[in-house]
Amino acid sequence: MGVSVRYRAQWARHRRFRKHRRGLVAVVGTLLSLLVFLSLFGTFLTFYLPLWMSDNEATFTGGVSASLAQLQSNMVLQAETGAPPVLSTPFTMSSAAVPLLSVPTTATLGFLPRTAGSSVSLVTSPNFLNASYKYLYKQNLGGSLGTLLLSLPNRYFSATNFELEDGAVIQTQGDTNQLVAYPPIFELQKTGPELSLTLMLVQMFGNATRLTSPGTIEVYSTLLGETQTLRNNNSGVVTSFFLNITTHYPCAWTTFFTQSRIAANVNSTQMQITSLDTSGCVTTGGLAKTVNIYISNIQSLTLILANFQVSAGIGVV
Repeated sequence: MGVSVRYRAQWARHRRFRKHRRGLVAVVGTLLSLLVFLSLFGTFLTFYLPLWMSDNEATFTGGVSASLAQLQSNMVLQAETGAPPVLSTPFTMSSAAVPLLSVPTTATLGFLPRTAGSSVSLVTSPNFLNASYKYLYKQNLGGSLGTLLLSLPNRYFSATNFELEDGAVIQTQGDTNQLVAYPPIFELQKTGPELSLTLMLVQMFGNATRLTSPGTIEVYSTLLGETQTLRNNNSGVVTSFFLNITTHYPCAWTTFFTQSRIAANVNSTQMQITSLDTSGCVTTGGLAKTVNIYISNIQSLTLILANFQVSAGIGVV
C-alpha cells in the first residue's frame, strides 16, 4: 500500500525538527559546561589562590627570618671564637608561585654602612675596668653602626621588613607593630643585691648594597681584627652604666629592654628605661628616636666590641 504525499511531508518536517532539537541540546550542554568551569575557576581565583599564595609568602617570610637568625648567630660565633674569619649565609629572595596564575613575591636586600638616625653610645662611671685607674669609659658608634634591611612586599600575607641593627634582628609590620625577633647579647643577671651585665656591640662596614634577585644570594660576614672584650674582672667595683640607642624602632628596643629587666627581676629604679617619646609605641613619622637605659650598682660588667665587614651577592666576598 503506498504512502500518501501528505504523510511523507509530515514525516520529513518531524525529522528536521528532531535534528534541530539535538543541535540545540548540544549547544545548551556546552554552555552549561562552560558556566560550570568558569564558576569553579572563579572560586579557585577568589578563595584558593589567595590561600595558596598566603601560605607561600608565610613560608618565604619564615625563611628570611631564619636566614637573619643564622647570620646573627654566625657573627656571635666569630666574635666569641675569632674563627672562622669569613662565614656565608644563604638568603632565598623570592617566594614560591602558582604556575600561570601568580608570580612570586621578591624581596629587596639593602645594606647601609652608615645609616642616618642609627647610633649607639655608652658611658660607664669611674671605677670601670681597673679599680686602680678609676677612669670613665666611653664608646660611641654614631654614624657607622651599619644596618642590613630586607623588605618583603607581600601581597597576600602581611608585608614585613627585617633589619639587622647592632646585633639585633628587628621585625616590623608597620610603624608601631615592631619587635626584636632575635635579641642581641644583653645578659642581665641578679644575684642577691648584685647585678652582672654582658653586652655585645656590633658595627658593620662595607659597600652600600641594594639587591633584588629571584633566586638565592649569599651574605658574607668577615670579622675585622680581634674582638675587643672589656671587663672589670668581678673586682667588686660598683659601676653605673648608661646606654643610648638612637633608632627608627624605639618601640622594639623599649619592649626588649623592659622584658629583659623583668626577666632578671630588676626593679625599675635600678634599671631605668626612658625614651624621648614617652607615650610608648606610636607612629614615629620616619624620625629616629633615642632610647636611654641607665643601670646602677653593677658589680660585674663585660663589654664585647665586634667589627664586621658585610658583603652580599653571588660569589662575592
